[in-house]
Amino acid sequence: MMVIKPIRIHDARALSQAPTVKRKGFELVDAPLDIEYGDHDSISRFYRHCSELVMEATGCLSARTMQHEFRVGAPVLPGGAGIYAESAHADLTPYFEDVLAVPDGRHFGVYNVWRSTDPKRAVESKPLALCDCSTVSPGEMISSDGWRLTEPSTRMVLYRLVHGTAQCWYYFPAMEPGEALIFRQYDSRIENPAGRVTFHTAFNDPTTREDARSRRSIEARVLAVFAEDDPAGRKSRYQAEIPALYPDGSVSTWRYEEMTDWGASGKHCRPA
Repeated sequence: MMVIKPIRIHDARALSQAPTVKRKGFELVDAPLDIEYGDHDSISRFYRHCSELVMEATGCLSARTMQHEFRVGAPVLPGGAGIYAESAHADLTPYFEDVLAVPDGRHFGVYNVWRSTDPKRAVESKPLALCDCSTVSPGEMISSDGWRLTEPSTRMVLYRLVHGTAQCWYYFPAMEPGEALIFRQYDSRIENPAGRVTFHTAFNDPTTREDARSRRSIEARVLAVFAEDDPAGRKSRYQAEIPALYPDGSVSTWRYEEMTDWGASGKHCRPA
């Protein structure tokens, strides 16, 4: 049975030390971008922009933007893409590595770049909350089957989060058009499963005005590549963290299906 717990979400702008991807799993950066998002050339430029932001934030060897998604609060495609994700989750688990093509001998990370698409207004409603990865315990992470809201839908394995009293959540109020939020979806360099991902969710900010505009945002998924010594052994260790049985005792059939819109396998590459 699911039990909803009220939590306090802190203003990350008020922290004495700004959060970083390395310490908390996320960071806010100044990233002015004059773009319309309405044509292939604009999206290609946006992809390059996101790759550069992730390279600067992580120090990776290379970065390639694989996919993007618009959020407007309502379905924009038959599968339901476009709605806000309003439950605490992390999109990627070690089983994602089965469908991802990474050069041999390399670690990798997938990082999101999240920002408003409104060039004139700050985010007024449904901001994104993120949980400090250093405050999450591996025992609070629940593996879950899921389906991506694409057409056709594709199967995936994600993490849900059990409430923990030590968990600390943050958001950046009134994100400006020239700001971008970078957060860790998955990083194979990190042995601690709770530090490997960043739990996040859209939420109802109680201070939001009744006449606030619906949030219109874009998020890009960026593949970052790092050096690695033993990819096969490390991948096996990580996948062994996922329980072999469902809670009812039946044998799990965890798997990801190839995400053709991500360009993850290298067969369906989007602009770099």
